[in-house]
Amino acid sequence: MSDKLLATVDSYLASELSPEDFVEQFILQWKVERDSGLYKADPANLSELLSTIFCLADLFNAADDREDYELNDENLRLRILALLKAGEWR
Repeated sequence: MSDKLLATVDSYLASELSPEDFVEQFILQWKVERDSGLYKADPANLSELLSTIFCLADLFNAADDREDYELNDENLRLRILALLKAGEWR
């Protein structure tokens, strides 16, 4: 599960994907791989990282009138970078 999802994250962080495209692709791929059971092949800490990124992606809202708990592009990017920098999933 991790390779394709991590590649999607890398593309987003490298600005190769818009935040909208990243969120759409990541959420769709995460659900497909979850439903097919592929996530079971990942170590628990990597699975937790990807699940957390899924939750962050689900909180993304590009609209200016977003709720306080929703994330714009900058906050989504910063939160994902912080998770990756922590390195607890390695």
